[in-house]
Amino acid sequence: MELTLIEFVLTVIIGSCGFILLALVISRSMRGRAERRSLRRRIICRLCLHAFEARNSEPVVRCPECGVANEHQNLRRWN
Repeated sequence: MELTLIEFVLTVIIGSCGFILLALVISRSMRGRAERRSLRRRIICRLCLHAFEARNSEPVVRCPECGVANEHQNLRRWN
């Protein structure tokens, strides 16, 4: 089976577009997962409203700004 120049160019263009689309979908899903993981660790101090990430899984974490003890809460994105 011989390919004409037009068929070859179309195959390359369609293949490239497919690869770019696949890379885009993978990138977006990985970014979404990382964002959800970051939101799970984010804590907002109840006294000074400083936002920080808790790297440990302790139920009570001290604010690095004012030192007040804060509990982990489930933050949800409101869109």
